[in-house]
Amino acid sequence: MNENRILSSEEWAAFREVFEQLGYVNRDSVTRFVDTRLNKTYDVFLLDGSLVLKKADRDKEKYDKYFAGHDFAVPPIYDSFQIGDARWVTMPYIKGSDARYCTVEDAGRVGKELAKIQSHYLSMDAHYEACKRYFDRNVLGFWNRVSSYFPAYQDVFPLVQTRFFAAPRTLIHDDLLPINVLLNGKDVWLIDWTYAEMLPYFLDLGRFAFVTDENGERFLSDEAAAAFFDAYYAAMSNNPSFKMEKRDFLLDAAISAFCQYSMFVFYDNTGKVTESANYQFLQKILAYLLKK
Repeated sequence: MNENRILSSEEWAAFREVFEQLGYVNRDSVTRFVDTRLNKTYDVFLLDGSLVLKKADRDKEKYDKYFAGHDFAVPPIYDSFQIGDARWVTMPYIKGSDARYCTVEDAGRVGKELAKIQSHYLSMDAHYEACKRYFDRNVLGFWNRVSSYFPAYQDVFPLVQTRFFAAPRTLIHDDLLPINVLLNGKDVWLIDWTYAEMLPYFLDLGRFAFVTDENGERFLSDEAAAAFFDAYYAAMSNNPSFKMEKRDFLLDAAISAFCQYSMFVFYDNTGKVTESANYQFLQKILAYLLKK
């Protein structure tokens, strides 16, 4: 999971200009975030144990546009500045764990907080150009690559396409992996809104509930995913504009999973589809959509 570790001398030298411009001249006052399970480091640093410094191109812009002044579960961004060829932001440090393998209760809290944001921005306004760009890049292109491996499911794609442009639009995180959700006791924080855009409401559902680890195992159990969907649906249903039966909502969640897994089915170096766990799960989603 995510932890902080002391910077090596090489790391300190690489980022020293950034730290010193912010007044941090002692290497002991800075630590770096690392995912110990994946052995992956991030350009995210903890300053004096209380302030997070993060390399981010558009986080401050998105925060000011969508979250400032609202009571949403999104941590504030204090400042944004350019150092060298990179843009950085500062925000408060939230101590806790991310939502990988989270409990049923925590998954429900995530659903409720996501719905609070997305209910606020729910709209049937066009946003057509943004939807078309996303669809062509992230759905149509991937489906064209893998469709020849699923000849029995050719009728699914028109259903996905129709629903993609007919569903209500709202503010989509578009990278709502469990790692971008922080849990601190009973508090939930949704972080890293760099890619936020007005798109079909269901797109974040599949990314959070169905994404898998490096072994093809889902981060959320079936029970946790169900709690996430139930809490999200209940909260969104308080919005009069969200007029949807539960079964139709779950169909949208399956379409979200389709959009997710179409991206994650890969070819090997011979041009053949890799029949991974993601491939098998996509088959199940397609069969479910066709049955519906």
